[in-house]
Amino acid sequence: MTAWLRWRGCADRLVAGVLAVPATPLVAGLAMAVRRHDPGPGLIRLERIGRHGRPFRQWKLRSMRTGNGGGPSAPITAAEDPRVTSLGRRLRHFRLDEVPQLINVVAGEMALLGPRPEAPAYVDLSEGRWREVLDARPGIAGPTQVLVADWEAEVVAASDDPDAYRRTVLPLKLAIDVWYVRNASPAIDVLVLTALVQRFFGSPRRTALYARVAADVPEAVMLTGADGGSSRSDDGLSGSHRGR
Repeated sequence: MTAWLRWRGCADRLVAGVLAVPATPLVAGLAMAVRRHDPGPGLIRLERIGRHGRPFRQWKLRSMRTGNGGGPSAPITAAEDPRVTSLGRRLRHFRLDEVPQLINVVAGEMALLGPRPEAPAYVDLSEGRWREVLDARPGIAGPTQVLVADWEAEVVAASDDPDAYRRTVLPLKLAIDVWYVRNASPAIDVLVLTALVQRFFGSPRRTALYARVAADVPEAVMLTGADGGSSRSDDGLSGSHRGR
């Protein structure tokens, strides 16, 4: 983990604390809307593996139907999963379901930018690359959201193999996360933030971040299909492994 990530941990908590003030009424209103749209909790807490392999509970606005796999143990979801409510789909599209994770950042469990946290079933703490990635705090947003999300959704949707995510998608995400943890810097974070904004507004995925990762991460050759990994360049930041 770079010195930049170590320093940024304190800054992230401060920034998240400031952002949490205006975000609180937004989250409260959205949670009420979720409850009205589909009876059940507006907010959920999902078990994830955090820094140094310690489990934590990740906050999210619920986007899936209750009693239909929408709880903390729900499996990987495809982009058009019918269990996702219409409101939940909009929350996911604009990443509003992730806003409650500011609580996790303030608590020191997450960072604003970093590798996205995985469920315990997908983490192998005996593998060196996992330990390296988990030396850093997981992020609310990260490079795999830009580079892998749409391709991941297509792989999961097209496969009948329930283990497709683990066998095909996860190795690529892990390789990119290792690259990020080893190279994180103010310049890299600017690339990630710029790419996130570009993807939010439907810009093509062949961004400066994509070019850098393609040059540094051999596994990224898997993304060299249509438009840097996906033929769907107009759906914002949609993806499959969205936290149920």
